[in-house]
Amino acid sequence: MKDRGTAPGAVHRRFEALDTAEAAAAPAAPAVVEPAVIAPRTGEHDHGLRTVVERARRRIGSGALPYLLAALFFVIYTTHSLLRHRRMETHAYDLGLFEQVVRAYSNFEAPVSDIRTPDFNVLGEHFHPILALLGPIYRVFPGPSTLLVAQAFLVAISVVPITRIAARAFGPWGTAALGIAYGLSWGIQSAVSFDFHEIAFAVPLLAFGLDRFLLGRYLTAMAWWLPLILVKEDLGLTFAAAAVPLLLLRRWKMAAAHVLIGASAFVLAIFVLLPAINPNDTYAFWGNLDSSQRSGNADPTTPLGRVPISELVIELPMSMVLPSVKWMTLFTLLLPTGFIALRSPILAMIVPTMLWRFTSSNEYYWGTYFHYSAVLMPIVFAAFVDGVVRLRASRVDWLRRYAVHAAIVPLAVSLAFARDFPLMDLLHKRTYMVPDRVRSAHKVLDRVPDGATVSATMSFSPQLVSRAGRVTDFPTLLPGRGYAAIEVWGNNKDWARYWIAHLIGQGFTEVAREPGAVLLKRD
Repeated sequence: MKDRGTAPGAVHRRFEALDTAEAAAAPAAPAVVEPAVIAPRTGEHDHGLRTVVERARRRIGSGALPYLLAALFFVIYTTHSLLRHRRMETHAYDLGLFEQVVRAYSNFEAPVSDIRTPDFNVLGEHFHPILALLGPIYRVFPGPSTLLVAQAFLVAISVVPITRIAARAFGPWGTAALGIAYGLSWGIQSAVSFDFHEIAFAVPLLAFGLDRFLLGRYLTAMAWWLPLILVKEDLGLTFAAAAVPLLLLRRWKMAAAHVLIGASAFVLAIFVLLPAINPNDTYAFWGNLDSSQRSGNADPTTPLGRVPISELVIELPMSMVLPSVKWMTLFTLLLPTGFIALRSPILAMIVPTMLWRFTSSNEYYWGTYFHYSAVLMPIVFAAFVDGVVRLRASRVDWLRRYAVHAAIVPLAVSLAFARDFPLMDLLHKRTYMVPDRVRSAHKVLDRVPDGATVSATMSFSPQLVSRAGRVTDFPTLLPGRGYAAIEVWGNNKDWARYWIAHLIGQGFTEVAREPGAVLLKRD
């Protein structure tokens, strides 16, 4: 039997009509509990001063709450990111690489990264010209911290629309609970804690667009989502997937526009723009679709003709859940919503991202770490609220009661997961301490002159990019005079010692040595 109130556009009209304060005060209808309506806290006919003050407090609180939460999470994300960089836990891939890209944009140059490959234009690997927006900021505030703070801001500002969406379905406490749950969600935490990535731009664009979409303002939502095609090539398909809820709403023209624009942008990027810039004249990630490979380094020269398309199609159902890490990722993605997100057609927008990740041979794409799930978080949380609104119009009594109190589920799950995700580090003293090996490393890196050419190991690269002339990923060496900055700690000690001895045998001289770090020079 169909639930009441699920006719095309009905849910969206209810979203548009709801006011946060009134939703917290209006009584439910006796026959059908209207979606997103919370029972009153005070007497229905109490018009005293206390009621007026309470309603005013709720209006002010609900209006300011999204911005207060965003500011709080901006401070948390920024603190966490900068402390990681201070402890030398950021890397060449990808903070050092993207700093070179943004630095090039700030100088009105092509986005070349010597860390990726000497003289390599990164627009031949991924299509993310939106990074040029950071160029003017970097020109004023050069350094890796600029990228980390920018990412923290972009991700934190997405809390505003998600909290607004929650405010149309829950009272003040439920709204706060969902906003906090989103800010602490594992996909957001993993992204903030893993250097810098272009997808930071996608998170607020998706969130603000979903806010408008759930109000039935589909053209405004499209305007928010359109820049996604400049963030990364696969996000054109995410833009196209918004056609699914639009089709269910019988918005035929809008759905067709999404498919046409999104699919065209995707095809143009991977078949024309990226191959035109790539030195191998192909899209660099076709090799990830070869199921015989199980690594993070697919052959970037693989042409489309070598991709086993028929095998991919036949094995698609299995590849979406096996190995087990894949279905665990799906489970972990939906668990914070109590699986209520499955009630919303908005959830279809996660499908393109899950398809390219799970059909890839790159095992790093399958799990819950790194930045790959950040773009899914706004979609899942918006789908959760949409699902709650739909459940509150259900004929099933226990589903309606569950929906009324559902805001606690995302918060409980996010807090339960927090122990295993990075922001919990802020509660430990060691997070604020600078290890002795880092102090020693800085003594060595300070010997590198500004403007020099340096081949640096992973942890040293982000410390040098802003002031060095060129930085490559060790052991890649550019010809001529230059330096080699080598970290000698962790699991790479034997490897580092081998290379130090080898380079000295090739004419390098030792300039500085401290526990855990060595600097070599070639004249």
